[in-house]
Amino acid sequence: MKRKFVFIVLAVGLLLAACMPSQQQIDQIVSSVEQTAIAQVTVVAPTADVNAIVQATFQALTAQAVTPTPAGSTGSISGSLNYPSSFIPALRIVVYLTGTSQYFYVDTVQNQNSYQIDNLPVGIYHVVAYTGLSAGYTQAVPCGLSVNCVDHSLIDVNVNAGQVTGNVNPFDWYAPQGAFPPLPDAIALPNGGTDNIPTNTPPGGQVGSIAGTLSYPAEGLPAMAIVAYRVGGGQNDYYYVLTIQGQNTYQIDNLPVGTYHIVTYTMGGGGFPAGLPGGYSQYVVCGMQPACTDHTLVNVQVNASQITGNINPQDWYAPDGTFPTDPIP
Repeated sequence: MKRKFVFIVLAVGLLLAACMPSQQQIDQIVSSVEQTAIAQVTVVAPTADVNAIVQATFQALTAQAVTPTPAGSTGSISGSLNYPSSFIPALRIVVYLTGTSQYFYVDTVQNQNSYQIDNLPVGIYHVVAYTGLSAGYTQAVPCGLSVNCVDHSLIDVNVNAGQVTGNVNPFDWYAPQGAFPPLPDAIALPNGGTDNIPTNTPPGGQVGSIAGTLSYPAEGLPAMAIVAYRVGGGQNDYYYVLTIQGQNTYQIDNLPVGTYHIVTYTMGGGGFPAGLPGGYSQYVVCGMQPACTDHTLVNVQVNASQITGNINPQDWYAPDGTFPTDPIP
């Protein structure tokens, strides 16, 4: 009986030695236990063979060590938003993966002042915000957007795996026309009719433009919103552009062919009031002389692929209620 017992002990010892994990594997088991404790996970073992449970745990840990979890392959871009007005409209933030035709976007709501776009493949991006106007994250932004900042080229934004690239702020609303990519045809603006890039452009691109000169009955020019109302259209059938303080010209592009009325509104700031209207009326055509008393808005015809110029909304003297109230939210 004693010999048989000794034989069994030796056999068990050899089996345990064969199954004994290495020092590295032991360290992994200890680390796993520590992580389980940190996570405050309580493991309750059912009544079973203890050796079988230990062996199963050891095999699972060994499998995890052999096949590590792949690292993430996407990242994010985030930043702040602004607008040259007393409010921030709903915006569509589009990021373009350079060297490809891929783009990704997110929509914001009115007065939302930040954004983040997740799940972006690793790479280099350009960032543009769209409403009626477009603004880019350009060299003019870190420059400070002063009059001396004349480089409006888009900045390369690196997206790295598992990271958020922050402070990507598309603040450059002042770049020359055509500096940024047009909004992709496959996506529409988020704010319906209150834009000057219409989603209902007739087939064949039958659109034109209206341009003119601005004035104000005081020293200096405030920032303005110039609105083109489509005659006979619905409540939201209008288009607009914004100017900055001191800007004395405007141009509204991508207007469907038709007839429009033009009214400008002060946006406030810089010592100027907000919401005062000035119209392109018969009073302007008459020469704004004391004998000119007709303040009705002039019909302005937009023709395909043409700019209708000298449309100057300079009638600041019409009686209250003559022109529509500012429609921009």
